Amino acid sequence: MNTKEVQTALRDLGWPISVDGSFGPATRQAVLDFQQGFSFDDLLVDGFAGPKTHEALRHCVGAGGKCGSYFAFREFKSKGDGWIKVHRELVRGLDQYRRRYGPTNVVSGHRDLRHNQKVGGAKNSQHLYGTAVDLPAVASRDAVKDLRLFSGIGYRARDGMVVHVDVRHAAINTTGGSPAAPSIWKYG
Repeated sequence: MNTKEVQTALRDLGWPISVDGSFGPATRQAVLDFQQGFSFDDLLVDGFAGPKTHEALRHCVGAGGKCGSYFAFREFKSKGDGWIKVHRELVRGLDQYRRRYGPTNVVSGHRDLRHNQKVGGAKNSQHLYGTAVDLPAVASRDAVKDLRLFSGIGYRARDGMVVHVDVRHAAINTTGGSPAAPSIWKYG
């Protein structure tokens, strides 16, 4: 694939980048974020669009933008600047979550800094790194904990239903949470 083809594929997948044939900073960042989020293989996350990344881009475009068995890159797009950032470990965990609990939408995925501030997100929110999602409340805190997939679990105080999961163990982990012993907190 040449640079324009890589840019076209990334744009088709949802990244807000120009198709100008110049492998500039936005294209490099989109390639990095694609490599990090593609869950069908552990691509090297280096920002270079080599043969394995070309193959993954073709696969992803051909599969309707899927970064995992059930989820597409676009579902993790920031509601602020439109950028997509998601970690493959999160996608893999969500795929297993969906197998257990059925159709699952991403209520909130990646958040750019400005959008995170606007919604009152934590200063060092996992959403900033593409390692967190907010979900519809369909499973209890204990049921999600027993899956041993997520290292951060947020649940509603009134009913114990999970509305946030993250994989902080795969990136920035300030609390020490792990899939075996997740950081757990309640909202409200």
